[in-house]
Amino acid sequence: MIPEPRSEFVGRRVELESIATLLESSRLVTLTGVGGVGKTRLAIRAANSHAQSHGERAWFVPLEIVVEPALLPLAMVRALGLSDQSAREPLEVIIDALAEHDVLLVLDNCEHLVEAAAHTADRLLDALPRLQILATSRRPLELVGEHVYPVPPLSLADDDDGHSSDALRLLDARARAGGASGLVSPLDELAASRLVRALDGLPLAIELAATRLRTLPINDLVDRVSSRFTLLRAGPRNAVERQRTLRAVVDWSYGLCNQPQRELWAALSVFSSPFDLDAAVALAGLPAEVVVDTLDQLVAQSVVEADHETGRFRMLETIRQYGRERAEEGGRWPLIVRRHVDYVRETAAGIRLSWWGPDQAEKLGRLRDERAELEAALVALEAEDPDEALELFSDLRYHWAVGGFLREGRAWAGRLLSPSISTSPRRIPALITAAWLGLLQGDTSEADELLTAAESLLAAAAAEVPVDVTASARIELPRWRGTRAMFLGDPEKAQAFFTRSIAAAADQGMPAESLLAQFQLTTARSHLRRADAAEPAAAALAHAELIGETWMRSHALWALALAAFVSGDLVAADSFARRALTVEQAFDDPVGMCLMLEVLSWTEARRGGDERAAVLLGAATTQWQRIGSAITVHGPQLAAHHDECVDSLRRRLGARSFAKLLDEGSRLGPREALALALRPLSEPAGTLSAREREVASGIHRGLSNREIADELVLSVRTIDTHVQRIFTKLDVASRAQVAAWYESQGLNAATD
Repeated sequence: MIPEPRSEFVGRRVELESIATLLESSRLVTLTGVGGVGKTRLAIRAANSHAQSHGERAWFVPLEIVVEPALLPLAMVRALGLSDQSAREPLEVIIDALAEHDVLLVLDNCEHLVEAAAHTADRLLDALPRLQILATSRRPLELVGEHVYPVPPLSLADDDDGHSSDALRLLDARARAGGASGLVSPLDELAASRLVRALDGLPLAIELAATRLRTLPINDLVDRVSSRFTLLRAGPRNAVERQRTLRAVVDWSYGLCNQPQRELWAALSVFSSPFDLDAAVALAGLPAEVVVDTLDQLVAQSVVEADHETGRFRMLETIRQYGRERAEEGGRWPLIVRRHVDYVRETAAGIRLSWWGPDQAEKLGRLRDERAELEAALVALEAEDPDEALELFSDLRYHWAVGGFLREGRAWAGRLLSPSISTSPRRIPALITAAWLGLLQGDTSEADELLTAAESLLAAAAAEVPVDVTASARIELPRWRGTRAMFLGDPEKAQAFFTRSIAAAADQGMPAESLLAQFQLTTARSHLRRADAAEPAAAALAHAELIGETWMRSHALWALALAAFVSGDLVAADSFARRALTVEQAFDDPVGMCLMLEVLSWTEARRGGDERAAVLLGAATTQWQRIGSAITVHGPQLAAHHDECVDSLRRRLGARSFAKLLDEGSRLGPREALALALRPLSEPAGTLSAREREVASGIHRGLSNREIADELVLSVRTIDTHVQRIFTKLDVASRAQVAAWYESQGLNAATD
């Protein structure tokens, strides 16, 4: 189900029935209409109703924050929650993910990307016969098979049963929600009818007007709006009448604002996505206390919406566009754009400089929430000052590499570092960052080219390179050279590079910058079977804990797990791997999760937990596939451990049982896989594993398979498999027999 706004949904019965009928016969339905008519809200309600009645999945893809048409498919990947970090085309990722599902996609606000949206929809519908698309746009997509449904304003006439019109009901609902007393007399309703008719029944216009009922009598409100419309009838003749009317309402709201409110309105219109108070202060260029008061007034007037749960604010698209037009008319727009760029640059630089410490997950979350602003700033700087764009790209290194945006980062690297004769020192950090991103996707050749370019530029322009850039380069260049060597299967060469990087960090007084090389040095030494393999990662773990860092703490723990596994200390390997996964939960780092699941499965297999190891291996394999990667990307030594585990499990379990357990693990989603991996080991009761005992407990308590799945955070299909295995192991044929066996084991008091 798609989350719906918390405000009351009013009316639209006829429209919902019409859209439902269209969705029964058409795979592509487009809701068109003027801005503010309520296309998005109607689409969400219609999609949820259709999905619920047909047992389908509904997904919402907001396109208003997408700046570049080429990034539309990638925005869909993100909206669908697909953690693919491979170099595959985004549409291929979507097609693979949805191929076996009945899905209804809502593509919202297509008008500024209409050609790209049409191309994407056309390709997806051809490739996915079980897909339906419900689009909203001010223009049709103009595709064969498209059914266009023009969304009308809210009804202005009472229905056949004498109930108030949808427009009146919306005005009353929003007025009450805003603190007004509502429409309490026939005269109030008469005036309200005049008001909603003057507003042409447009939901946005009605909601804006409703906010004034807290302070203005309904008749005064009608007089004010009507006079405004009279003054604005001389607007452009080529404008659609409803657009002229909507502008009249927004003009009227603008006229009720004082100058500081108008200036803040214009400044905030630069944001494509929700923003916080700090961002508002940065754009306003005023003291924080002044901005707080002014912003509060704009919220009260429904110019800005406040989300009290997240502490963020947003503007409706129509309101935002109006503010931009006013800023452009007054010649302030270039200044606002520059402030926006400066705000994004300061935010990104601040996060990079303070990265090695607490709150890393929160920092990544902030960048993730503001990625539309990052994109807009990069686009502006690309045209205005490419060197500044390179700096911003580099400052966003952890957003790209750790936050789950490898594909976007590499795309920007390609744009900003395209063949150039520029010898600006600002290219050096960007070249190094791009090399890192390439390595994470297994592109060792491109990484080599980028690192070589950075080394050459550093040598040729040494006198011009800022001191901090030189210091960082001396740490990072050998670090990523080491990573490349290790991925290519040369741990001896890799450890030499890592040692150089660690020494450079120590020389520069930057101990945190050695963490990445330290955990990788332990990995290289483990490949070489060195007795001192764990030492670098242990040092990294100690420093990470000292400074409150979490990302490298998880990777240091993973490296310690690998070292313990290689040395034969399986208890320590299991402990380190579980600790690593526990820390890793704070990050959307699918590569790290896969590596940790791998080591845990290898350890389980060595300890004799064959069934659990096979399930974990299946889960890891699926997660690798979901991000378009594999254990082989990280070097032949890790791949060899994986292959050895597979061979031993297949031999001991038998090909058929191994395949079934692998399939069981492959059905687990990331959360389910994590829950399974972190579940403590315990001795089985009778012939059942720990997981099977939990399922048996649910059967004993009379739970259905779906209820057991909800309780254990697993899929119903996985529970079905567990139940069948329990029946086989206990040689029973009914759930009642399972319950009786469970009772006979004396497990009721201990587990239920």
